[in-house]
Amino acid sequence: MTMAALSQAPLSPAKLVYGDWVAEYLDPYFSQNWQLFAPTPVSDDRGVLARAACADGSVTPYYDVTARGVEMARSSRFFPSRENRVVSAHLQNITSSEELLRRIRQQQTNDKKPMLPPLPYEKATEAEAVKGLSRYAYDQMPAACDGDMERIQIRMYVHELPPWSKRHDPSAEGKVLVKDFAWQKTRDLR
Repeated sequence: MTMAALSQAPLSPAKLVYGDWVAEYLDPYFSQNWQLFAPTPVSDDRGVLARAACADGSVTPYYDVTARGVEMARSSRFFPSRENRVVSAHLQNITSSEELLRRIRQQQTNDKKPMLPPLPYEKATEAEAVKGLSRYAYDQMPAACDGDMERIQIRMYVHELPPWSKRHDPSAEGKVLVKDFAWQKTRDLR
C-alpha cells in the first residue's frame, strides 16, 4: 500500500528519487493509465515523419509514419485498429510533463528567468519514446534504401489548432511546432 500511495503522491523530492523504482515495482499489474478519460480535449494534430540514411550515403525524403495508423482507425469504425496508439503514446511521453514542473517553467518564461532544464527522468522518458518511435518508423519503411538502412531520424510535428472562439474564421491558423531528433542506428532498433 505504501508503494501505491507513493506512486499517486504529488511531485516531491521523494517521488523524484524513488519514482522510477516504485513504478518498476508496481508494473505491470498495478500500473496507472489515465487514457480512458479526456481531461483536456484535443486541441492539436500530432504526428511523426521519418527519413532514412542509406548505406550508399543518400538520405530518403520524409515519410509520414502516422498516416497509415490513422487511416486504419478511420476505415473501421466498429472495430478500429489501435496501431495509431503506438505513435500517440510515445508522442504523449515526449510532450507531457508533471503539472508542477509545467507551472514552474511557465512562471520562469513569464518572469524571463533561465528555464529549468529537463530533469533526468524527463530525459530518460524522451529517449525511450524516441527509440520506440524510431523502431516503429523502421518497421513502416521496409522499402526505404532497398532494405539497406543504416540510420533513421524522426521528426515530431504538433499543429496547434486555432482556438474554439475562432472556429468560424477561415483565416485563423494555428502554430506548427517541429522537433527533429537525433539519428538512430538501425542495428540498435532491431
